[in-house]
Amino acid sequence: MQKAISIIDSELVLLETKLAHPEQFVKDQIFKSDLHIIPKSKDLGIVALAEIVESLYLSKEVLNNNGKPASKSQIGNKFELIFNVSFGDISDKTSEIYKRKPFNRTKALDFLRNMIIRKDKETR
Repeated sequence: MQKAISIIDSELVLLETKLAHPEQFVKDQIFKSDLHIIPKSKDLGIVALAEIVESLYLSKEVLNNNGKPASKSQIGNKFELIFNVSFGDISDKTSEIYKRKPFNRTKALDFLRNMIIRKDKETR
């Protein structure tokens, strides 16, 4: 009888906790980022994100859970979640990078690099 009462008490504590903090007990919580990229932005749009994805993919330094280099689609999927965008087929977006003129292929990376250089000059 004592054991049954103890189990019921534990269940009541759990139920009270669930009612007080329901967000802690939601299964399959879906990550929803509050960050957004303007898809057609001149300097940092969707193709620019694809440029960053392509660079990370080619570096082979982003690893998946198995310790192997992440695929382009794995990296792209995470960028989609973080920045609330959709690449569609990431390979289509990254192929747009290679269609650019050679001096413009790293447009987004150059833009980001210049932001760091500008900030560095301001702090001196």
